[in-house]
Amino acid sequence: MFENSILVFIAIIPITILLKYIFEKDKIEKEPFPLLIKLFLAGIFSAALVLLLTKSLNLILPIHNGVYNSFIEVGFLEEISKWICVYLITWKNKEFDYKFDAIVYCIFVSLGFALIENIGYSITYGITTCLLRAVISVPGHAFFAIYMGYYLGMAKMAYTNYENSTGSTYTIYSILIPTFLHGIFNYCLLGENDGFYIFFILFVISLYILSFKTVNTSSNTDMAFDTK
Repeated sequence: MFENSILVFIAIIPITILLKYIFEKDKIEKEPFPLLIKLFLAGIFSAALVLLLTKSLNLILPIHNGVYNSFIEVGFLEEISKWICVYLITWKNKEFDYKFDAIVYCIFVSLGFALIENIGYSITYGITTCLLRAVISVPGHAFFAIYMGYYLGMAKMAYTNYENSTGSTYTIYSILIPTFLHGIFNYCLLGENDGFYIFFILFVISLYILSFKTVNTSSNTDMAFDTK
């Protein structure tokens, strides 16, 4: 029991650090705590939604191979579940008035999901898995969310400017790009030779570099939507 408590504590640490980091990067206008808590709790709920969608899909399409499992069962179903939570809670919310807000929203939902997943894996597989997930899987969820939020913010900006076609394109990107990145991430983990693991390490390093660069650039160039 004590060991499980330690594992849960360690599993929470990287999530707390990332939430604090992204909150501080929202420089112009901080999002209200009740909204952020609601988003985080929605992320926890999205884990149940993923289970429901996965079981339903398996009944319709009982397919089992690496590509399908990585890009559809894991990548698409997890990211679309998070996206739905973000969209339903924030799209028409008056607080969603800056582009960077979307990145904040998506990360809070994704890390809510990651909390449940991380605790489950850590308790089941122990301290080594817990520590590895702290530097790989949990940041991975945040990185996918950064790109979801980046394109969702661009979509909101386009729709606000009555550029509906551009808005639709960015909305699709906000789902497909995190799905694609998540799919690659999982497919590499399922690889059966050293080449996959080498590519995976390079892929994760690239995600770290590009994601933090995207956050910094988006934070420094944040702008309000023209709602007039």
